Amino acid sequence: MRTGEWLAKPASRIAETFDDVDKAIAWMRSQYAPAVPHDQIPLSLRMDQAYDLLPRGVDVEWSTWLPGGRFAKVSMICCPNRHVNHPCPQSRNGQ
Repeated sequence: MRTGEWLAKPASRIAETFDDVDKAIAWMRSQYAPAVPHDQIPLSLRMDQAYDLLPRGVDVEWSTWLPGGRFAKVSMICCPNRHVNHPCPQSRNGQ
């Protein structure tokens, strides 16, 4: 599934909304913090890539396997989106 397909889901599935890249990445960092010690990719690299991709309308996902077979994932889906034509969920609902 392409990450942008999340835009077809109900707006109630949105955890947060940002118009500012710095705030979006700060939120991703706070949500992903418990997984960082288990991730082989440095957080600084993840953040650098997010600063490059998000302003261009490219979705960003950070994920890693955790002990015990658990999986952690944090996503930031851009709207408008570069790869899918779904309307923004909040604008669909008049928000």
